[in-house]
Amino acid sequence: MKKVIGIPMLILGVFALASIASAGEANLTRFGPKVYEREQGAPTSESAEFRAIEGPAELVLLNDDIGNARIKVNGLDVVGPKNFREDGKIVVPLQLNVENTIEVSVRGKPGGKLSVRVTQFTKTDLNVRALVYFGTNTSSMVDQRVFYNTLGLKGEIFPAGPESCKSFAQSLGFEDNYLIYVALTSLNGSPPWVDTVQFRQDSFRSDPPYAKLNHIGMAYATYSTSDLDGDYAYLKAQGVKFVSAPASAPNGERFVFLKDQDGTFLKLLEDSTGAPVNPITTHLMRLANVNMNVADLERSQEFYRLLGFTESKAGSQAGSGSFAKAHGFDRPIKFKGVDISLPGFVGFVVGDPKGTLQLRQWKTPFDSAPPYSPPVNHLGIDRISFFVSDLNAAVDEMNRLGFKQLGPIGGGAGGIGSIAIAFFFDPDGINVELWGPISKPNPNSGC
Repeated sequence: MKKVIGIPMLILGVFALASIASAGEANLTRFGPKVYEREQGAPTSESAEFRAIEGPAELVLLNDDIGNARIKVNGLDVVGPKNFREDGKIVVPLQLNVENTIEVSVRGKPGGKLSVRVTQFTKTDLNVRALVYFGTNTSSMVDQRVFYNTLGLKGEIFPAGPESCKSFAQSLGFEDNYLIYVALTSLNGSPPWVDTVQFRQDSFRSDPPYAKLNHIGMAYATYSTSDLDGDYAYLKAQGVKFVSAPASAPNGERFVFLKDQDGTFLKLLEDSTGAPVNPITTHLMRLANVNMNVADLERSQEFYRLLGFTESKAGSQAGSGSFAKAHGFDRPIKFKGVDISLPGFVGFVVGDPKGTLQLRQWKTPFDSAPPYSPPVNHLGIDRISFFVSDLNAAVDEMNRLGFKQLGPIGGGAGGIGSIAIAFFFDPDGINVELWGPISKPNPNSGC
C-alpha cells in the first residue's frame, strides 16, 4: 500500500523557527465539579479516584442548604458538620498525592445540594506554538473533497500520510492498526488545516456527527468571510445545506451555520477586516476559531491556560427568534462562553500562532451527553492539534501533570527531529493532539 508523508519540509522548518518559550500557569480542576443532592432515605455517599501532582491543593465547596456532610480525601477527614453552619462557598486546604481518593457523604434534610471541586495551582512550560489543524472524519473522501472545493478550500495535500500505520493507529487509541484515506486541506495549502480522514472497512464505526450544536465536545469550526450574504447565496445554489439564513447575534456578529454531506457543522462569520483568499468561489479569509462545548467553563479555561491560551474575550450570549433558529432551536438559547487564544509567537510565516478556541458552556437547552469515546473512527469533528517544539518533553510533562494519554507516541520514523504525534484528553474527553519533532528515538515508530 502506498505510504506518503505529505508534509512539506519547508513547513516543518518554519515551525522550528518558533523558539520563544511559553509558560502556562493555571488553577486546574483535579476533581469535579460534581453536585451531590440530598434525597430521602440513607445518606448520599459516593467515592472516586483522581490524579494530581503531589503538593498543596484546595477543596472548594458550594453549599446550598446542606446542613451536614462528611468528606474524606486519601482516607483523612477534611470536612465535617462544623463546616456547614451557613450556605455559600467553603474552601479547605488539602495535601494531594499523585493518585488520590475522595469520599463524599451528604447527610441532613432532603432537598439540599453540595457542589464539590478540588483545585490545584500548577505552572509549567509545554511549548505550545500554534494550532496545526482540527480533525474531521468523513464517510467519503471523494465527496468531502468536492465539498471543500465548493467552499473555497483549494489548498490540499492528498494523500497526506500512510493509509495504514500501526504506530499512528495506536497513538489514536486503536489496539493494532487501521485503514484510512487522509488529506490536509486549507485555503492556501498551509496550516491551519482540516485533517480529514475516511476510516475504511473494519476501522470505521458508524456513529454520526453530533445532531445539535449544544452537544458537549467539538461541534464546529468557524471560517471568516468578507461577504456572508454572497457566500450563503452561492453555496446554497450549489446544494450546500444550511441550518438557517444568516442571522445576527446579540453581540452584533453576523453568522450562518452549514453542514457537510455527513452532517458535520461549519460556521461562516462575517468579517470586513481582510481580503478573500480564493474569491472566484467564496470569500473565505481564514480559520477564525474552533468551537468546544464544555461541561464546566472554569475547568476548561484553566486547562487551556496551562497549554498557553492566555488571551481571552467574553463570549456569553443569550437570545431567541432568528438567533436561536440559526443554532437549530425553536426556543430561547443561552450559553456562557469565552474565546481564548495563544499569544502569537514570532517566527511564523505560515499557520496560526494565535489558534483561537471558542469555549461554550450551554445553559439552555442543556445536553449532558458525553463526547465521542475513543478511538476517533466515527463521523464528525473530534480532535485538535497543536505544534510543540519538543514532543517528548511535552508528553513527559503532561504525564507528570496527571493527564491521561490516549496511546503511545506515533510516528517519528525519521529519527530525532522528525515529526510525531501524541494524544491526550481535555477535561471533557476531547482529543488534544500534540504534534512536533521528537528529541528521543521512538521505538514504536514503524508502520
